[in-house]
Amino acid sequence: MTQRGSKVRPVDAVGDDLPLPDPRRLMIISVISVVALFVSVIVVVFYSVQSIDRAGIAGEIERAGVALQVVGEDPVAAERLRSEFLLAGAHFAAPGTLSDSEVSVPVPGRHDQVLAWTPVRIGTALFLHLAPLRVGACALFLFGIALALRRLYDLTRELERRRRDAQDLAARDSLTGLANRLAFDEWLGRAAGDPIAEVGLLYLDLDNFKQINDSLGHGAGDELLKVVASRLSGLAKPEDLVARIGGDEFAVVRKGPQSRAELAELAADIGAALSEPIRLGINDLAIGASVGIATGRASDKHLIDAADAALYRAKALPGHAFVFADAAPLNQAA
Repeated sequence: MTQRGSKVRPVDAVGDDLPLPDPRRLMIISVISVVALFVSVIVVVFYSVQSIDRAGIAGEIERAGVALQVVGEDPVAAERLRSEFLLAGAHFAAPGTLSDSEVSVPVPGRHDQVLAWTPVRIGTALFLHLAPLRVGACALFLFGIALALRRLYDLTRELERRRRDAQDLAARDSLTGLANRLAFDEWLGRAAGDPIAEVGLLYLDLDNFKQINDSLGHGAGDELLKVVASRLSGLAKPEDLVARIGGDEFAVVRKGPQSRAELAELAADIGAALSEPIRLGINDLAIGASVGIATGRASDKHLIDAADAALYRAKALPGHAFVFADAAPLNQAA
């Protein structure tokens, strides 16, 4: 018999790890981050272009003012302004007749005339000139980001799947596929969260398992345990927990208020099912089980001890018996 008073958890149990982020949420956050980065780059480029253009126009206006002082009343002033001072399309015009793309400065001593020209917008020209390269680089960048995000999404999903598989494996008995002691303790812990939760706990131990294991070998013993696990699962309701506590010891937990008659019937069914012959190779083996039954709230820390004590009392009786923790034993047919 194993010690039931302590809870054994595997080292670095998977259930204690921090949960991995949800893949879809991670994908959404990543896409939003990339879009925000892209928008911020566009905004920075826009303001950079505007700043370069404003600086260039301010320089041309300053140059135009100096040029007007130099040219004076020269009859070919507009031509000189275009060729010598690099004012593209320089011409004299009346105020209010300029196009949207032109800038102007007043002509000294003349209120009815301004010097107008089309400024060179260096930032805009550079932006347009590099547009194909910029679009290609952005497309390549976004494609790389999309591939990285897709890979990250797939990797996160795979890690989450492995985490769930590892968590499920950590809570499963590797031989029988039933819940193990860890899952048993956690199930009772979750049930204890309901202050009015009551459970019926059946602790059972196979009779004569050691003799069968010693005479036929551990392989036959393992096969026997698998058959026992299958038969117990067949008797359980969907909401019940069937667990292998260790060795040849099993537990069945039924949640909700249970009458003594219902639990006695379940114990009798278990005894009958496990008493049916089990064929292993050329051998037909007849086993049975002793059952200890305890009822109470899942939060009661003495519930397991009570069922364990009732199991010891049942094993001391002849035949296959089940015993309630708070009553005299009732024998069932051997």
